[in-house]
Amino acid sequence: MTQPSAEPSGPGLIDPVPDTFVLPFARLRSGVDPAQLPRFGDLTWRLSLMNRQESTRPLVIDWSRCPSELRAALKRAAFAELHAPTPSVLLQQRASRSVTQPSSLRNYFQQWIRFAVWLAPRGVATLSQVTTEDLEAYAEHLRAGGRRWRTDQRALGVLSRLWAYAPYLPEDDRLVMPPWEDPAAVMSDFLGANDDAPDGENAIPIVHPAVMSPLLVWALRTVLDMGDDIVAAAREHRRLLDSIPTRATPGGIDIVRDHLRQMLAGGQRLPASAGPTVTALSARYGGALPPMANTFLAATLGVTPGQVTVARSSMTDQLRPEHFGSAPALAVSITGRIGNSPWTPSIGFDDVDTLVLHLSTAALICCAYLSGMRPEEVLALRRGCCTRTERRDGTVRFQVTGQHFKGVLDEDGNAIPEGELRPDPWIVLEPVARAIAVAEELEGGELLFTRTLFRGARRTIETRTQLSSDAAVERIRAFTAWANQLAAGHGRTHEMIPSDPDGAVALRRFRRTIAWFIYRQSGGRIALAVQYGHAATAMSESYAGRSKADMLEVLDQEKGLALAETLTEAGERIAAGEKVSGPAADRYRAAAAEFSNRYAGTYLGKRELRALVANPRLQVYEDPKAFLTCNHDAFTALCNPDRGRARDGGGSTPDHSRCHLACANISRTDSQIAALRAEVTRIDADAGLDPYPIAAREQQRKARLTDIIRRHEAQQAGGDDPEESR
Repeated sequence: MTQPSAEPSGPGLIDPVPDTFVLPFARLRSGVDPAQLPRFGDLTWRLSLMNRQESTRPLVIDWSRCPSELRAALKRAAFAELHAPTPSVLLQQRASRSVTQPSSLRNYFQQWIRFAVWLAPRGVATLSQVTTEDLEAYAEHLRAGGRRWRTDQRALGVLSRLWAYAPYLPEDDRLVMPPWEDPAAVMSDFLGANDDAPDGENAIPIVHPAVMSPLLVWALRTVLDMGDDIVAAAREHRRLLDSIPTRATPGGIDIVRDHLRQMLAGGQRLPASAGPTVTALSARYGGALPPMANTFLAATLGVTPGQVTVARSSMTDQLRPEHFGSAPALAVSITGRIGNSPWTPSIGFDDVDTLVLHLSTAALICCAYLSGMRPEEVLALRRGCCTRTERRDGTVRFQVTGQHFKGVLDEDGNAIPEGELRPDPWIVLEPVARAIAVAEELEGGELLFTRTLFRGARRTIETRTQLSSDAAVERIRAFTAWANQLAAGHGRTHEMIPSDPDGAVALRRFRRTIAWFIYRQSGGRIALAVQYGHAATAMSESYAGRSKADMLEVLDQEKGLALAETLTEAGERIAAGEKVSGPAADRYRAAAAEFSNRYAGTYLGKRELRALVANPRLQVYEDPKAFLTCNHDAFTALCNPDRGRARDGGGSTPDHSRCHLACANISRTDSQIAALRAEVTRIDADAGLDPYPIAAREQQRKARLTDIIRRHEAQQAGGDDPEESR
């Protein structure tokens, strides 16, 4: 066997032998076993071994997918990417780095494999045989795929890297210069006109409101209402497991036999196992008798599980299926409730692992969603990250300290994979602080969210324990199924979590989603509306002092889009001849006209949205639950207790939970009056069905609504509000 080659000391001509280590030693994560490092001759290369950010994906390249005639050439080019200095032609490109991150390398190598798959039917056996015409045809092939223009542009740019590294490769591996690299060429010559939306549009879809609302409800309920019960069960479960001896107890088999016989003699049923692994094995291999709760019995009797197994086997002839009962329950009181009922009658010994996983997932959802953190930031949180501070005015703030990664660069402009401590802590809500405390209780190490929380977690060759974003997706999917089971079991079908039309619920979708909810969902669940109001304030404090206030940009973008939709609809209503009433009717019409004159038919990019948000005359917010529109002015808003001290009329938003019918900012359109009439009709239909106090309040409300309708109808289109003319 040949001696493995050492890491190359210089660029030279790239032609490694099969035993050459692929990954640069200087970039390896600490603690990696050298025996697990990929060699050049291997068909799979695990690039994540270079990533010091623990929540990364496995990042595996499977070279078996590459046509055999081009496989060695592309592997040599990949080796050059990993070891040779970045060619100057690449460093001259915008946003280029001298050190490429593992996730980008994986994308490059996969793009090369796709290119090779396309080349194979054309009879190309070496990269040097590729012609300019082949590359132009490949560009046409990409464009015909119907992807975004920028996606195809990046794919062609990745092929340019093959050409850039050609001087380091054998002659047969050298790609001709792509025609789009000609200084006189432009990318539209090969991909057609750029038909993507202008820069600045966030393409990450929000989680659908019908999905996010019940998902957050169940996450908060799990943490705040059920969390204490699950944590108590986890402690008891841990105590029982710790009581199991590591060595066989003398006479342990007889102890188990005597115990089982006493149970049978007393008419008690033997505890069965409901653990997923045991149940699966029983279903696969069959057997007349149900599986017994060996681990639980071992813990309660002070013997080993193996001794329980032997004792049970020796009694097989004496046992019948009817001798077995349900799975054992833990001696834990159930205090959490769903509605008026306990959320579960009891917690089984075999259910604890799954419940702990669901509780950890609920904590992750609360932390990621209500804080505005990026996935890699919330997954890197550590024990002790959350602190409680009380201000001089008596208010309480919860601060979270942790790592951030985006825009963290070294002196050469390369990304630092491990990130750095965020200079300004995140300001979070109390439910987030509670969720962090729960995660700290569940985890035994420093990290709050790990892949090893579940006892049955599959081991990998890597030493990382931090949960990955992909694993979080699967946990959220499992949590959703469990929450739906609880909803169905408690008759709360209105709280079922449907499937999201845009696919799996991933952590990276949460940031835009909460921004959308803050500025689009004025009504809905009161509890959630209050949480969103607090979340907006907390995020403003978290990001206000940062030079790159990215979350505030997301919030402003969603606020601007919400204003644009409201003002567009306002203009359409007025154009259709709808009347507008209320003290702010003139401001409503003026705002719709100004928006139409300035923005109608134009694309609203970041600059336009910022201008829209900053314009105090265009702060128009629909409140469908209150059947009105708020033409917000912070100086006169009755929902703002600090209106006398307001400094920025365009920088605040209405508090719909404190809306006052006497406010000077209110206007109503014919559409809202139609909704009011429908509400009055509903009150009449329910008359006589409600208890007297409720019925009396509803009749008082009907009188107020009827008066609003009367005053609206008395006002002529474009005329004065009779209420104002008195």
